[in-house]
Amino acid sequence: MLISMNTCSEISVVDCKETAEKLNNAKRYSTIIIVGRIAIEYIGRAVSYAPEGDRIVLLKPDGSLLVHESSKVEPLNWQPPKSISLFSCIENRLKVKSYRTNPHEELLIDFIKVDFIKICNIVTSKLLIMGKESDIVKLIVLNPSSILNASIVVGTDISTPYGKIDILLKDEKENLIIVEVKNEKAGISAILQLKRYLEYYASRGLSVRGVIVAPSLTDEAMAMIIREGIVYIGIDQLINGIKDIYRDIYSYTKFKT
Repeated sequence: MLISMNTCSEISVVDCKETAEKLNNAKRYSTIIIVGRIAIEYIGRAVSYAPEGDRIVLLKPDGSLLVHESSKVEPLNWQPPKSISLFSCIENRLKVKSYRTNPHEELLIDFIKVDFIKICNIVTSKLLIMGKESDIVKLIVLNPSSILNASIVVGTDISTPYGKIDILLKDEKENLIIVEVKNEKAGISAILQLKRYLEYYASRGLSVRGVIVAPSLTDEAMAMIIREGIVYIGIDQLINGIKDIYRDIYSYTKFKT
């Protein structure tokens, strides 16, 4: 049976010792987010001190710890994965010590005031990168229904007298679908190329349709696909369609469970 859980839960800061105990238990499996007024001391290959200020502290299950302020991407202070962090309550004030031994480094955080503490179950995943046309092609090949429901892949890089077709699909009625993929705004030349492929297959007596996949189209390209009956699928639309496919699979699996 699947159990639905909230992503985050808030920890009370009324009892300092109890809060430290809860955080020490949670750090092994959850991401801890603390917002409050803190002072920071770093001892290691150098020595630094950050005076009191309102900041965000992130502690992840892999041991990494980051302290952020209101600007910049880079943290003000940080400790890498596999660091060891320990929460404590000293003189009724929450503190955390994060350290590693090789090289020896310590990050000491003193919480003068705590605004809130969240314990969150955050996913660990791999980033889907689609910087190249080949990345988009692979994504479509793995999910041909993102172009048309129940379609199957015939092949990729299909040679013709006019160049290579990125993806060739076939629908339930054995009609062919030629997919041209671009990783940047597609212009009239991309549509003309797709049109040549369509005319080539049509001249051989085959039923064929065309699809252009791109982040966007120029005005001229948009006008031409309307005239030629070519379908345009934006990259965002493609990704959302794939997410819907996996959401449907998950919902079906959940229902069956």
